[in-house]
Amino acid sequence: MSLESSLLQTITATALIGTQRQPFTPISTDGNLGQLLANVDATNQEAALLSTVAIATMYQQAGQLPITNHQLPIPEPCELEDLPCCSDRTGYYLSLMLNGEHQQLLPELLERLADLGQRVHETSLPSLLDLGKRQSDLREAISQVLGKRGQWLAAQNPEWNYVASEDETVWETGSKAARLMWLTKLRRQEPDQARQLLESTWKQESASDRTAFLEVLGTGLSMADEPFLEELLDDRSKEVRRVTVDLLTCLPESRFCQRAIARVQDLIKLQHEGNQQYFTVDLPEVHTPEMLRDGIEAKSNDSQVGDRASWLLKMLTSTPLSFWNQHLTMSIEDLVKTANHSQSDRLILQGWIAAAQKTGNLVWLQALVEFSQEEEVNRIAGQPLVDSLILDSQQQDAAIHLLKNSDLAFSNLFKSLLFRNKAIWNEELSAIVLEVIITTLDRFITTSQLISNYWNISEFIRDAAKYIAPSLILSAKDQALDVIQGLQNLTLDSENKRELRELEYTQTTLHKSIKQFVDLLQIRQEMFESITNFTWKS
Repeated sequence: MSLESSLLQTITATALIGTQRQPFTPISTDGNLGQLLANVDATNQEAALLSTVAIATMYQQAGQLPITNHQLPIPEPCELEDLPCCSDRTGYYLSLMLNGEHQQLLPELLERLADLGQRVHETSLPSLLDLGKRQSDLREAISQVLGKRGQWLAAQNPEWNYVASEDETVWETGSKAARLMWLTKLRRQEPDQARQLLESTWKQESASDRTAFLEVLGTGLSMADEPFLEELLDDRSKEVRRVTVDLLTCLPESRFCQRAIARVQDLIKLQHEGNQQYFTVDLPEVHTPEMLRDGIEAKSNDSQVGDRASWLLKMLTSTPLSFWNQHLTMSIEDLVKTANHSQSDRLILQGWIAAAQKTGNLVWLQALVEFSQEEEVNRIAGQPLVDSLILDSQQQDAAIHLLKNSDLAFSNLFKSLLFRNKAIWNEELSAIVLEVIITTLDRFITTSQLISNYWNISEFIRDAAKYIAPSLILSAKDQALDVIQGLQNLTLDSENKRELRELEYTQTTLHKSIKQFVDLLQIRQEMFESITNFTWKS
C-alpha cells in the first residue's frame, strides 16, 4: 500500500468517528508531502482534517509516474483529425448530458453531429466512451462522432473496444458488444453476409450470445434466412428456439408457417345460417413432438385457457394472416366482422390478434380495432408491437388510423407505434400527437372531470417532447404554453372533498408534465441552434 493511501485510510477512520469523539492528530511524514502537511493549522480540528485530505489526495493524483515497462509496444500515434469539432456551445450541452442533465436528448445530439460531419470535443471523449460501455443502444451513435482521436483512444482501452473497427476481424477477436455492433451494422447493409457470418461461428457461441446475435436477424429478414432458422428449431437453448419461432412466424412462405396452416385449416369452419355466417372451431386432439418442435408447448401457461385451446391459439398465431383471405376468399373486414359474430368462437379473434401483434401487421390490427368489441380492443391496446416493423405505404396508412383512434390514445399500442424505434417523428406524426395531448388537457380544463390514467398521460407528455419534429417545436411550445395558462387559471370545485383532492392532484401533475414538455422543447431548440448556428424565427 502506498504512503498516501495509508494516510487516507487513517484520515477516513477519524472522519467516520468524528473529531469530537477522536481528536485528529496532524500527520507527520517525510519528503515533500511531509513539508506540505507540516503547514496545516491544527488549531481547528475539522479544518485540519479536511486540509490534510485535500493535500494527500492532490499528492496522490499528481505524483503518479507513467508506465516504464519497455516490453510493452508503443502505440502508433493518432492520425490527424479529418472532421471539424463541434462548437463550444454544443460541447457545453454535451457535458451537461454526460453529467446526467437532459441525457434523454443525447441520441439526437449525437445523430445531429454525425449528420453534419462534426466530432465531439476531445475533453468529452473518456466520459462518452464510458457511457457507451454502459449503454449499448448509444454505441453506434457514439462511434460516429469520436473523430480520429476518439477511435485511437478507444483502441487503447479494452473496455472501450465496442467501438468496432471497419475490419471484419472484430467478429473473431472483439468483445460481445463489439461483435453485436458489427453484426447489426452488417445486417443492415448486407443481410445475407451477416447471416453467413453468424452461421460460420454458431457452434462456438454461448447460448446467451446465440440469442442476442439471432435477434439481429429480425432486421432485413427474408426467405434466404429460412433454411438456417429451420435448423435452429432443434437448438438446445429454449431462448434460441423462442426467438427462432418469432422470426419464422414473420416468414409466411417458411416451412414453419406452412406446417401451421396444415394443422389449423381443417379446425376452423365457416358456418352459414341464412344471410348470417360465423366461425366454429374443433380443438386439436393430440399433442405431437412435431408441434413441440414448432414451439407449441404441451401444457398451457394460462390458467384461463385449457391445454388444447392453447395449442390452437399457438397454431393460429403462427398461421400467416394472408392465408385466411385466400382460403376463405373474404376481405379482412369481412373476416373480422364474421369472427365478431355472437356465435363465433372467441379463440379465432384471440389468435388473429396475437398473430397481427407478433408480425406487426397494422392493416389487420386496424380492422380488428375498428370492428371488434371493447374487450378485444382493450386486448389490442394493451400490447406493444414488435420492434422490427415493416412500414410500407399500407402499413403507414394503418398506423396513422390507429394513432388517430381515440380509444387507443396513450395505450401501450399507441406508445409502441410512436416510441419503438426512438426516432424523431415526422411532421404528420408530431401534429397527431400534439392534437391528442392538447385535446386531452383542454378537455380536463373545460370539464374538470377526473382522468383515470393521468399518470400515464403525464409520463407520455414528458416523453413526447423528445420526438416532436424540429420544424414544429415553436408551434408545439406556443400551444403548450396556452394550456399551461389554462391549467393555472383553472378553479376546481366539488362537494366531495376526496374528489376535489384528486382533481387538484391531477391538475398539479398535468401542469408539471406540460411545463417539462415546454422546457425540453426549449433545450432542444437551443441545442439545434448551437449545432447549426441557426437562429429560429417564429
